[in-house]
This record gives sequence, structure tokens and C-alpha cells, in this order.
Amino acid sequence: MTPKEFIAGFIGTHEGKLSLHASDNGNWYDPVRYKAEKPQRRNMGQLVGSKFGVTAYALVRYRIRKGMPEAQALVVKPADIDAIDFAMAVDIGIELYFKEPGFDTLPWNRVTASIVDKGWGSGPGAAVDMMQATIGASTKGGIGPETRSKYAAFLAAHGEQGAAILWCNTRCEFDHNLATNEGPNDPDKAFINGWNNRSRSFLPGTPWWQSFGA
Repeated sequence: MTPKEFIAGFIGTHEGKLSLHASDNGNWYDPVRYKAEKPQRRNMGQLVGSKFGVTAYALVRYRIRKGMPEAQALVVKPADIDAIDFAMAVDIGIELYFKEPGFDTLPWNRVTASIVDKGWGSGPGAAVDMMQATIGASTKGGIGPETRSKYAAFLAAHGEQGAAILWCNTRCEFDHNLATNEGPNDPDKAFINGWNNRSRSFLPGTPWWQSFGA
């Protein structure tokens, strides 16, 4: 399974089409927050939605990466989100969630694939930090020589199956913290079971594990 096939697979399996769920942080957009590098938050800005898992923030970054002037790229309306098609969503996955964070410099295997998937759901920066913490690398920078060396050692020490289990535990812990950081009535609690199921779908013994190939 190539990175493009993998990204197309998880978009097709786990992501719906147009979503305007108001409780989902990723469906809101405020260009001021984007420029200040602050995360998307529900009830802040405009409810523009997401499609195939692509948020307004991802669309802006993709536009800029493709050469659109920033002032134009920052204007995102619900119709712009609705216009995203499947092929564009896959290309966004390759450009912003595989190449840009440097996952293309790591060995391509089932663990790396799950890390890329987590970047799609929680942001590539968060996925890099989580991966680095799991393998004992510094989280103060992106994927460089130290991270690549520590990742290779992590895989050698645990094997692909053991590393996948440890990484899944990291994913689930991150999601649990996210779903409880606003207290007992945190709206994200509604999503925790789905998040956990998605994380566990990449474990050894699952149909996906077998379909990935050697």
C-alpha cells in the first residue's frame, strides 16, 4: 500500500462528506485565529464545515502551498469547503500531512501510516510531537536526524507489531485527554469512542493490517 493509497483509504473509510456539526472544532473558521496560529475552536468565527475531513485551516494551507496569494487563500466560505472533491482531499493529505511534516523521510510501514492518519485527525504538528515523545526524541523541533534515528531504534526494539501497539496507546491517551480537558461536560466526549475505534483499526490482527501488504 503506497502512501497515496493509504490516505485515500482512510479518507474513504473514516471520513464523511460535508459536515456542519457545530460541536466539532474543525468545522469553525476565523482567519484572525489562523494567522495567529491559534487552533480552531467551536463558536469562534464562522461555521464553514469540513469535507472528507478537510478543514478550513487545511484548505488555506493547501492553497498557499499551491501558490495562491495569502489574502485570497484566507477567504474561506462554506461553498469553498463544499467544493472539495475526493481527489483534492487525497492531494491535501499527501502535501500537508505526509510531505510537509517530513513523514516521507521515515520508513514507510504500518506504524508510520498510523502516525500520518493521526496527523490528519489532530494536526501534523501534534502527531510529530506525540511520535517523538513515544520514541524518546526531542519534541522541540520537527523531524530531523535525531527523530529518524530514534524512530529506527524504536522499530528495531519493538518490531512493527509492538511499535504499533505502543503508538496506539499514545493515540488513545491523547484523545482521552482531549475529550476531558474541558471538564465532565466536554463536548468532545461524544467523539471519543469513534476516535478510539479509529486508532485501534490500525492494530496488528485487524483487516487493515493484513491489507497493508509486506
